[in-house]
Amino acid sequence: MDGSPFAGSATTQATLERLVADLGAGVVSVLAAPRGLDVLLSQAVIHDPMDVLEAQPGDIVLAVGISDEHAADFLSSDGRARASAVMIKTRHGDLDDAARVAEEQGIALLGVVPEITWAQLHALIRTCILSAGQTVDEASTYATPVGDLFALANAVAAMVGGPTTIEDPQSRVLAYSSDDQTIDEGRRQTILGRQVPAHYVKRLNDLGVFRQLWGSDDVLRVEDIRGPEGDITRPRLAIAVRAGQEILGSIWVAEGERPLGAEAEEALRQASRIAALHLVRNRSSEALERRMRGELLRSLLDGRGPSTVLAERLGLTADACFVVVGFELQSTEDAEVALQRERALHLISLYCEAFRRRAVQVAVGRTIYTLLPIDDEAQHSGVVRLGREVLGRSADALSVDLHVGVSSPVTHLRDVPRARDEVDQILRVLDGPGTAQAFATFDDVRAPALLLQLRDHLAAHPHLLAGKVDLLAVEDGVDGIYLPTLRAYLDAFGDIPAAARALDVHPNTFRYRLKRVAEIAGIDLTDPVERLAVELQLRLR
Repeated sequence: MDGSPFAGSATTQATLERLVADLGAGVVSVLAAPRGLDVLLSQAVIHDPMDVLEAQPGDIVLAVGISDEHAADFLSSDGRARASAVMIKTRHGDLDDAARVAEEQGIALLGVVPEITWAQLHALIRTCILSAGQTVDEASTYATPVGDLFALANAVAAMVGGPTTIEDPQSRVLAYSSDDQTIDEGRRQTILGRQVPAHYVKRLNDLGVFRQLWGSDDVLRVEDIRGPEGDITRPRLAIAVRAGQEILGSIWVAEGERPLGAEAEEALRQASRIAALHLVRNRSSEALERRMRGELLRSLLDGRGPSTVLAERLGLTADACFVVVGFELQSTEDAEVALQRERALHLISLYCEAFRRRAVQVAVGRTIYTLLPIDDEAQHSGVVRLGREVLGRSADALSVDLHVGVSSPVTHLRDVPRARDEVDQILRVLDGPGTAQAFATFDDVRAPALLLQLRDHLAAHPHLLAGKVDLLAVEDGVDGIYLPTLRAYLDAFGDIPAAARALDVHPNTFRYRLKRVAEIAGIDLTDPVERLAVELQLRLR
């Protein structure tokens, strides 16, 4: 069936040409292409203005924080020289100098509209690159590469007859058709925001559209959806995409140059059946790679297997510098943890892999561990900043509450289990009573973490807690005075007036009680070693 809009090449490559075609002229424009657009891409890298970036061939660098007037300098710096392309936001349109430098450096320069966020752009590029090379059998009637959602969107647009978006169950845009048809404001905002605008989602909810969409296998016709300015969107056809009983997403087709009639509805039904395979493949191929790397990281965290072999399989240098970050979900409901973990893992992966291309994550229970390679210990501050950004973003965008712990740097992969132990201690401190903070490094909580480790040791050796403090506890009974007296004395570093004020008693009364403490338990408070032992026994009881 050569006439099928799903027929085509069974092989694809992630090139600049394909990326520009997929994203479309409404999002990206080519400002310079000294080597043409037939340049292979391997990954998108987000530039951190506070960090040093060493780009590699195949990288497309997203120039975060670079203004128009600094674009030329950015392109001429050594760290960008090996990149295949650079993307910069065209806020004022004066990028002639930058384009000239890009030509001299042999780097493609792409301008993107300022409305789209860098995180959204990164996700779209990732979809384009991820789908490259995933194919079906040449003899298949529908030879659109499996998992290539942009190609699928274009095929559906041609088949049904209108601009198309493919969305996940949360109305996030996974891909869209790059046709030249006239689009309405709703579609423009959806593409640029990579999310159906909130006012449209609310209106669709109010009309019961999503309830009908997820409750039916048939095509749904949606009309008369008004925007915030009173504009009316074009009629749309929508259909849910399922694998068995699981909802994978939906396809939305806006009315283009001709009305969407019965033939368009039948074409969309056919397209939804084909789309299920694409969505499953697109989701599972990325998940499989992440799962394999996650299992390797789990081995590292547990201290299983030779670090040199694991380093090679993860594409890391064993004797480099590493930091472990732990993101702990605060929900305790099993079903909620499972849902939140998937959403948080996606967000954490996006941020961490943009920060360091070889970052790797694994979820263990309620905690998502991330291993971040860094150039040297001085870059630890960049990891701290990253952890705080993820903490804030997870609360704002996902409504997921996290506790975040950042280990000290280690200088060899074999020391990663020690870094993981630090993270676990940090998270235990943050989970403790009276702790209001949700983020900490090991230096921030070194003292309470030490007490936790001592408590663990004493739990296995309870006889170490027995001694003179027990005699005071027996004398005190339920509402005693001697243990509080001893605590107040130690907390005040032996300052009796201050200790007496803390207990709201007269200093002479306090002195008498302290004398009785020494008599009952035989404690020599002039001995620094005995003071330390007694204080530990008091704090760790």
